[in-house]
Amino acid sequence: LEDLQDAFDFCYKVHYQPGQERNRDPQYIQQLQALQAKLQNLDRQRREVLAQMQQLLGRSETLRELLQQELGGWRERQRRLCLGGPGDTNLRLLETWFTELGQGLFQLRQLLRALNDLQQKVTYERDPLVAETPLLEQRLQEQLTHLLRSAFVVEQQPSTPNAGKRPLVLRTASKFSTRARLLVRLHDRNHRMEAKIHIDRWDPP
Repeated sequence: LEDLQDAFDFCYKVHYQPGQERNRDPQYIQQLQALQAKLQNLDRQRREVLAQMQQLLGRSETLRELLQQELGGWRERQRRLCLGGPGDTNLRLLETWFTELGQGLFQLRQLLRALNDLQQKVTYERDPLVAETPLLEQRLQEQLTHLLRSAFVVEQQPSTPNAGKRPLVLRTASKFSTRARLLVRLHDRNHRMEAKIHIDRWDPP
């Protein structure tokens, strides 16, 4: 896209010289037709890229819903384990899937920023980037927010230090330990993330 629009921008600045006398020149008319063809090609390519991003966001929504179901199954196994039943509560596979989805969404966000930069350099009437990019950004931000919120899990349920670390049996005014985990491994260390954990006895969130 960047190469296409650079070529169009260069040809536009070199060849487009509006004027009454130029409009009768056959060579100039031919250059204008070539310029129009470049613009149509650029517009078509931009629309294709946006359509592919829409498709990817649709697939990521489907994948996120499947991950929510898997996470619900993991929570159910964890509950059974807390009550003494059997169950595998390993989070390694879920963490891999959550991380892959998160990385894909972050890459899409970088691509959207690149598209915004391209649109700042070259735009035209009925430019699809002007109309569709803000909607894509909003949809992508919502997906990232939902993913990161659901990726926080209580890996180790509250347990008292005595009585063999028996979980789900807590006494008032006594110490207990628990462990939360973010299932999306963020490789970018430039941004700081904080998690606040609230415990409400009467109305748990």
